[in-house]
Amino acid sequence: MVGFAATTPSDDTRQPPLVMIVDDDREQAEQIASFLSRFGISVAQEDNGFAAVNTMRREKPAVVIMDVRMPGLDGIKAARLAANLDYDPKIILMSGYADQVKRATEEGLDVFAVVDKPLPLRVLVRFVQNALNDQEKG
Repeated sequence: MVGFAATTPSDDTRQPPLVMIVDDDREQAEQIASFLSRFGISVAQEDNGFAAVNTMRREKPAVVIMDVRMPGLDGIKAARLAANLDYDPKIILMSGYADQVKRATEEGLDVFAVVDKPLPLRVLVRFVQNALNDQEKG
């Protein structure tokens, strides 16, 4: 695996890291999930911020890729709530709207990255792998 420590089956029985994709555009979320799974990454999906925060509490994904602009609880508000969890997920916020990317950047949130959509999937997987490496370092 490129990006995070590869192990042999005999020396590690851990589950692959869990990455959660949160986007109200189900087609885009599925496309990202399918691509990440090719790299041995387990993927969970949610379509809104409320469900995402609940899944973070329950499943503790290492990395959360979250759209900024969603109905109900948007990605910025969900990231704020995630700051109060009992662990530190690495959050990557995404938006196809320049004003939302600017807003997310200016909020001063403790997130791993804020990126523009569409982002090539090969670039996104590098962000995820870097976030996983950062997560492993603790």
